[in-house]
Amino acid sequence: MLDSISEYSFPTESQPIYDALGQPINGHKAIVRTDTDEVLGVHGSRYKMLSNDDVVNSMMDAVKDANISHDHTLSVEVTEGGRKMRGEILFNDLVSEPAVGDIMKFRVSFFNSYDGSRPFGQRADALRLWCLNGCMSPVGMGYTRWKHTNNVSVDGAASKMRVSMDTFFNDKALWQNMMAHKIDSVDVENFFKKTLAKQQTVQRLKEKTNEKQLENLLSLWHIDKRQLGSNQWALYNAMTYWSSHTEDSRNPSNTRYIREGLVSAALQSKHWGAL
Repeated sequence: MLDSISEYSFPTESQPIYDALGQPINGHKAIVRTDTDEVLGVHGSRYKMLSNDDVVNSMMDAVKDANISHDHTLSVEVTEGGRKMRGEILFNDLVSEPAVGDIMKFRVSFFNSYDGSRPFGQRADALRLWCLNGCMSPVGMGYTRWKHTNNVSVDGAASKMRVSMDTFFNDKALWQNMMAHKIDSVDVENFFKKTLAKQQTVQRLKEKTNEKQLENLLSLWHIDKRQLGSNQWALYNAMTYWSSHTEDSRNPSNTRYIREGLVSAALQSKHWGAL
């Protein structure tokens, strides 16, 4: 990840858009990175630009206001010429150990974009240190979005952090229950077919499976099954490994963002509850 301030802190401004005759187009504006003169996004008149600096500063202010930790690490990544940003705050002194040697740290991730592809968002989860695999709670520790037409609430972000931290520690019992909950490979394959490996079709009533994706997911399941046992915990970690390891994709950062959303939805689906 890029943790240099210069990577995410660059000058931007809102500029008018002109038609072929040189006349301004009312109701639209461009967000321009002025150090490169690159257009990062085109938006309507209600759009409020939220700079990366403001996002990072508001999140660090929220950490201070939440008063939950004195040992945390900030990392920030920008992609696509600065159009998208992802930041992570890892709380080194907020640790849970659902099994001996299986250590997890509380983490808050946040997102921003200038191209409109992502709202400003804040997500709390756990980072499993066994393989630096990001784990997301099936009950959801907290994911909040703010549209770029609204103002960012530092107080709201701090409150979310405190609530999410309580959920993080309460989830220790949940993770232990998942370790004790036995499932077999047939159940796992059916679960994947109905969630992460389900292929979108024009005819939504007809279900189709992405066979390549299914094969990849089942491979990860068998790896975690050998290490953790044939249980819900192994499935959970296979899914979160899939969501956080996207190095082979064309756009790793964007793929990770999409997969994390898919895993979060799968963990909250009726299919997960039926396992």
